[in-house]
Amino acid sequence: MKNLFLRAIISIVIVLAFTLGISAQAIPSEQSSFEENEVTYSNGAVSLAGSILVPRGNGPFPAVVIIHGSGSSDRSNAWTTAYAKSLAKRGIVVLYPDKRGSGKSTGTWFNASFEELADDAIAGVELLSISPKIDPKKIGVIGFSQGGHIVPVTAARSSNVAFAISVSGSTVPMIEQIMDEVEIGAELTGLTPKQIEIVNDINRKGINYALTGEGADDYLSALNSAKNGELKDSPVVQKFPTEPNPGMIQFLRVIKDFDPIAYWKKVSVKALFVYGGKDRNVRTQKSIARLEKTFGKGAFDYTVMLFSQSDHGIYREDLIDFITSWITLKDMQLESK
Repeated sequence: MKNLFLRAIISIVIVLAFTLGISAQAIPSEQSSFEENEVTYSNGAVSLAGSILVPRGNGPFPAVVIIHGSGSSDRSNAWTTAYAKSLAKRGIVVLYPDKRGSGKSTGTWFNASFEELADDAIAGVELLSISPKIDPKKIGVIGFSQGGHIVPVTAARSSNVAFAISVSGSTVPMIEQIMDEVEIGAELTGLTPKQIEIVNDINRKGINYALTGEGADDYLSALNSAKNGELKDSPVVQKFPTEPNPGMIQFLRVIKDFDPIAYWKKVSVKALFVYGGKDRNVRTQKSIARLEKTFGKGAFDYTVMLFSQSDHGIYREDLIDFITSWITLKDMQLESK
């Protein structure tokens, strides 16, 4: 595949008011190719802590802000840490924050909308834009898993975002993604279609209760019936909570049925979607098909990469090489494997 930057074409590679920079402290890095600086910055009342990984040299360098996935996540996350360090070693400045309510960042993620989480990322973009070592026209965002939902919000809301990368991020509405994830788990345990529908019914009832506050008895009745009946020994039903999780309920009520495509339609910069063919959380073909159906060969400049043997937590050195080249506009090929 010779040109992965052709406008309006999906290229599927089968292998497959902000307050900024209030403090900074250098941290010795084990990597001789970059230095790491501790920073704090803010989005309104939320204080965000993170690290800026800066390649050795004068620059100016392109840069990227990392956006975490669901739940609590900080700089101890092995998946995002691997990307942060690998990109920095290849000459990309990386702002690697603790998600709000995680690590050293204040606030809470479970009562924050995706728009508010996107504003956290925008605060990071603004922080990077004032550095003389960074090319302000080449600052983008990279989101992982549920962070892929936040990426288009960030790119649509900030004119300073030059590119957008979604790694293992679904393109379907949130409720559908939640249903898909549970259903995939049921399929992988070998449940029959009839048993999977029982699981889906429990999940639907649980989501309805979380969103509306009504139907708790229906949910618990369906769950107990499954536990005492046909799915008595199934680990799938054991994962459903019998007591409400206030944080998760609050989160669902804030995000509701968020649809990332509504924001991708507003994105005017180039975008890269990375998927694993053996993803156990996201139905990758469904997400890719939704992109194709929505944008086809229209004006949206996007590239899709599908690595057939990779899972949700996809990480490959050749992928990082490609992302680096894609960011810096250098053409590059990936061999089919």
